[in-house]
Amino acid sequence: MLIAGTTSGQPHGPGTRTKAVGTTAACQEHRVHTEYMGRIIGTILGAILAIWLAVTAAGGIFATLKTFFIIGLIALAVFIVVWFVAGRPRRG
Repeated sequence: MLIAGTTSGQPHGPGTRTKAVGTTAACQEHRVHTEYMGRIIGTILGAILAIWLAVTAAGGIFATLKTFFIIGLIALAVFIVVWFVAGRPRRG
């Protein structure tokens, strides 16, 4: 489709709004409005997705650290029990 003001049919750079040949001004304004609203909706959805991903990652990291802490406590308890049993005087 040829754009008004061009000779080769190449579109102008980003951010320029030229009216396509054969379309009305109302149709062109509707298209610009739709593209702008789509960009806003995409930005909002992207922000929600980023927040969700950060909260999910933080929850996973916290759960991993909690698991390591519990395993460490169990290992410490086993170490203390073995230490006391090994330090007892032998019978016999």
